[in-house]
Amino acid sequence: MPATFALSAILASVLLLGPQLTKAGNSTKRPHIVIILADDMGWNDVGHHGSNQIPTPNIDALAYDGILLNRHYAAPMCTPSRASLMTGRNSINTGMQHYVIDTDEPWGLGLDQKIMPQYFKEAGYKTHLVGKWHLGFFAESYIPTNRGFDSHVGYLGPFIDYWNHTMKMLAPEKQYVGYDMRRNTTVDAQSNGTYATDHFTDAAKSIISDHNAEEPLFLVLSHLAPHSGNEDDPLQAPEETIRKFEYISDVDRRTYAAMISKLDDSVGEIFNSLREKQMLDNSIILVMSDNGAPSVGLHSNTGSNYPMKGQKNSPWEGATRTMAALWSPLLRERQRVSNQFVHITDWLPTLASAAGIEIPFTNLHSEIDGIDQWEALSYDTGNPRRAILHVIDEIFGFTSYMENGFKYVNGSTRHGYLDKWFGLLDSNDIIPTDEEYLTKILETDIAKWSNESLTKDTIKHLRKHARIHCGMPEDINFCNPLIRPCLFDIINDPCELNDISHKYPEKLAEMQYKLNIYQRSAAKPRNQPDDPAANPANFGGIWTWWRTDDGSSEERDFSPEIGEDYPWLHQLEIPPPHSSLPENVRLTVIISIIVVGVLFVMGALIYLSNKNLLRTCKGDKSVESGLANGEKPANDAKCTLPSISNHSGDGKLSDGCENSSTAQIASKAYRIRDNLERVLQKCFV
Repeated sequence: MPATFALSAILASVLLLGPQLTKAGNSTKRPHIVIILADDMGWNDVGHHGSNQIPTPNIDALAYDGILLNRHYAAPMCTPSRASLMTGRNSINTGMQHYVIDTDEPWGLGLDQKIMPQYFKEAGYKTHLVGKWHLGFFAESYIPTNRGFDSHVGYLGPFIDYWNHTMKMLAPEKQYVGYDMRRNTTVDAQSNGTYATDHFTDAAKSIISDHNAEEPLFLVLSHLAPHSGNEDDPLQAPEETIRKFEYISDVDRRTYAAMISKLDDSVGEIFNSLREKQMLDNSIILVMSDNGAPSVGLHSNTGSNYPMKGQKNSPWEGATRTMAALWSPLLRERQRVSNQFVHITDWLPTLASAAGIEIPFTNLHSEIDGIDQWEALSYDTGNPRRAILHVIDEIFGFTSYMENGFKYVNGSTRHGYLDKWFGLLDSNDIIPTDEEYLTKILETDIAKWSNESLTKDTIKHLRKHARIHCGMPEDINFCNPLIRPCLFDIINDPCELNDISHKYPEKLAEMQYKLNIYQRSAAKPRNQPDDPAANPANFGGIWTWWRTDDGSSEERDFSPEIGEDYPWLHQLEIPPPHSSLPENVRLTVIISIIVVGVLFVMGALIYLSNKNLLRTCKGDKSVESGLANGEKPANDAKCTLPSISNHSGDGKLSDGCENSSTAQIASKAYRIRDNLERVLQKCFV
């Protein structure tokens, strides 16, 4: 009897403690999670990607001692990227895919979307946001403290002045100026005159200092830096910090370097705050940028994405491939460069997995698009993600999609002006040496915390493997995506120099077909026209919520006038309406459509090909037989670029061959299947 009682007690204890066990080392405490988000930071603006111009010793030490995420992707603009981070869903599935929320526009991330702090709060976390929100505030129900955050210290709109915290809209038709700094729902006037990066760092440090270390902490520090401020004074930093970069001849770039330096200082201070609170041993720190830097044009900050192509608000790598580093003692394999694909939607399921939080599933699919990468990152076990949809913007008219090392680009922005390489640094500037760079890294408290396991040789090795090398294909085939779609081998051609669409038309057709499906299922953009009622003059010079109706039941209609700003909208095929069938019978109908479609395609192929199909099949068999006997492929056989090898740890592409006649038939099949789907779609609407 006593033994039975003891066994029952043990089982009861396991059931009670079970939900607290996490994947992070089977700790009985959920890990503290800190996300530090830079705004518009360029790939080439951190030292660990190879440049000595702007030393970032704290960010670099964190990357070198943790995991340097060398293929991390986000959306090409602020609002879509932050919406994806918070929801774990691609922006096309939340209606946040087009542009950003201007301060006087009455829309935001839908209230039906469950976001990151809500998941963590339900699991017992204390949740805090410091800094930028930019996911809507036209109605009070959209602000951070009504979306799962216990507290918010920061601003609600897209940007502010670094010192006086005003946000100015200086368009000719409207001259709006208002103060935008909050402490929860209260206007924070006392912070006026404090440099924004310092203000946010101090607020985050205060939260950590006041936190009960026995409870799990979820903190998002969303910096303004290095985003530009108002148009009349865009680049701002303390004078004493600017003077540290007198060796940079470009005055604007010098100020930008100071802005980056202050951001780097913030990372070091947050690390030390966690150490002083004795929370580091059970902490996860993620540092990343929300998108690439805008080197030129609107809100340009002189940031550099070089040698990658493009910049913010474009379909290129310079817009979507961002700086990112993950640090935690809970990671089993650290001090390495990771080349696995990580998308910003992955952080919700990945961090939730580390905390032992289950993401709910519906009957058919997960509620999110992100992939749990905690185990793969922690143990370096492979590359779970094979495809990334960067953007489908039907209003600007551009698409960017990556799958198994192929990247598809169709359309662009600003009439192709951003389809270039920006941010080449001035070679005449006398910049710090490699030895000075290494010394700065090892002097940081982050490097010292590693107990000297982070050495100069380790840093040199990691930095070498984190650099992007463009290479130079023998025969470069340039592509204008405003004329036709482009296809790139993004593994071996990271700088998007050589269009290979003419070599692999079947792959281009396949990706185009998949994108058509994504486009048809995409949510309607939530964008709304500006509202004069938002003018801060109506509220004593304060940017604040101006509507009592949260707009959740409104019939949204954002139809910009088609003109020079939207040239591709004329050429886009507008998808048909979504199916209106009841959800409980939709799966049955879909399966029926697929079965009918497969039978129809097979019949059509046989009809179109007739005896030629049989000859082709026979030819394929002879080719395969010849290859098996060691013979060379026939002259009409063409090598194709297949998927990334599942067994290749270095991310290189494996070899393969495919008969050109079969490729032509496959291309016809895609077109037939596409037409069939349109017909069947209309039948069931």
